[in-house]
Amino acid sequence: MQRTFSGPRAEVCPQPSTHAAVVAVAIIMLPVCAGAQVVINEFLPDPAGSDGGHEFVELLNTGPESVDLGGWQLQFANGAEGAVWQSRWTGTAGQSIPGNGRFLIVDRNWLGEAVGDAEAALALQNGPDAIRLVEAGVLHDLVGYGALTDTLLMETAPVPVTPGRSLARRPDGRDTGDNRADFVAAEPSPGAANFALRLLTLVESQLEPPCLAAAGEPVAVAVTLRNEGLEPLPMARLLLTCDIDTVEATLDAMTAGEERRLEWTVRPSRPGRRPLRLLLPLPASSDTLRVLLGDYQVGMAELVLNEALAAPRSGQGEWIEVVAPGPAACDLGRFRLRDEDGDWVSLRPLLLQAGERAVVVQDSLGFSGWLAANADGPGDARGCGAAVLPLSPWPSLNNSAPESRAFADRVQLADTSGTVIDQVVLGDAGEDPVGDRSLERVGGAAAGWAGSLAAAGSTPGCANSVSDPFGDGQPESALEALPAAVDRTSGDAAIHLRFAVPEGVEGWDLSVFDLDGRQVRDLGGDGRGAGPRSLFWDLKGDDGRAVAAGGYVASLRLRPGAAGAPAPSRLLLVVR
Repeated sequence: MQRTFSGPRAEVCPQPSTHAAVVAVAIIMLPVCAGAQVVINEFLPDPAGSDGGHEFVELLNTGPESVDLGGWQLQFANGAEGAVWQSRWTGTAGQSIPGNGRFLIVDRNWLGEAVGDAEAALALQNGPDAIRLVEAGVLHDLVGYGALTDTLLMETAPVPVTPGRSLARRPDGRDTGDNRADFVAAEPSPGAANFALRLLTLVESQLEPPCLAAAGEPVAVAVTLRNEGLEPLPMARLLLTCDIDTVEATLDAMTAGEERRLEWTVRPSRPGRRPLRLLLPLPASSDTLRVLLGDYQVGMAELVLNEALAAPRSGQGEWIEVVAPGPAACDLGRFRLRDEDGDWVSLRPLLLQAGERAVVVQDSLGFSGWLAANADGPGDARGCGAAVLPLSPWPSLNNSAPESRAFADRVQLADTSGTVIDQVVLGDAGEDPVGDRSLERVGGAAAGWAGSLAAAGSTPGCANSVSDPFGDGQPESALEALPAAVDRTSGDAAIHLRFAVPEGVEGWDLSVFDLDGRQVRDLGGDGRGAGPRSLFWDLKGDDGRAVAAGGYVASLRLRPGAAGAPAPSRLLLVVR
């Protein structure tokens, strides 16, 4: 007697002899019906997190006629034991799969959103293992997965397992008799099509910088995209949106499975966490493909980095200070830290009130010993009562730049969603961090960072030594300095400068020159519009070396705008 199955690649499948039996656990050689009408279309053997309640197996009827599943079995074999098959699910009378339809078998106590057609204790394991679909002694489908070597447990070659990803036929129902060729790792889609006709997915993204100190500054965005759809994508305009700001690039035509890298520069115009999205309006179609890159932080967040010591020499270990700028309290347990080359490490829960600081330390005993050694020293070297939190594993901070980049390291602070909300670069422009001297934030989020000017080399838990000495008052003249004359032999290490940018001016640039008119230091500038600015000169030149004693001129140039081009403001500075 023979049985014929309709649908793609329908073939004649001989029925076994009458004395063969199907049992719950048995080693049975069954005739294979390649290209059968009902196939295992998708399954999830290794869900993210616990397996229980998340595993599923989806069957697909590739033919137009309904199939009665009464007596059909889904069986499992442990690759370590060979072709010893165990029944995981048996179809009952009345269960059927419609033509071109799906039948979803879900794990006991199913936690997924899709509605299952049947529930069973699947226990698929993570490979090397196999599952198969049998009915009346006929093998309809067989899938081996993981590092299998037993040819009885696979069709031609096994499919690799990716944790958290399902194994899905691409396209749905494709059955060439080769598991590795037919299945790919995919986002689980129980009860739905494995792949859309048109689908653009994100392979990798890079944001530089990973967050912005202030609105209006440039962000370099680079992405690698893959056409995961079944159809080619035509050439089209690909839009990058950051909140209300949009830039575009041309996406060349992409065949199915092809990858493409694109780059943009965007200038977010509003502070806050802003969604980054890619939009691909398809020509001659109402479809718009969307890819979410995540959120991007612009300006000061609810928790910020405030000081970091990367090169300790006095036994206190490395440490990082964070502060809650307010107005609300902030739970540190909602955030995590990493350095440029390390993994994220979650902070311990601790409620910081607005304005409070905490010091996250590598070595609690070493740090406490350093505070005790400074008990009779400067007040800003005694901790100021701030909380001290150990962190393990510690994101060890590099003190010199590797060949792959221009800076030594970068500390990043992120929320639980992975959005980077603050960052500080250590050893920027090739300058190694100075031993026992921390890097402190100057003023607000956009004011920058500078080496500590404190006598002890750092101010953990206390107000930063490079804080704005002018206070909250407005500048009384075009350019002010405090002090205008410094004596390094008395411990002075910086000159603070402030000024106000008037309305209608596009931007500003501030430089320091010697008395012969040669530029000594470029202190930067911005184009963020009107308002006060405060920064400092650390008495070093552009080459990173301390300047010689003598007279210098700070020159502020306001860039032309609606107000025209105001004359530069100059101020004499004296360094002893």
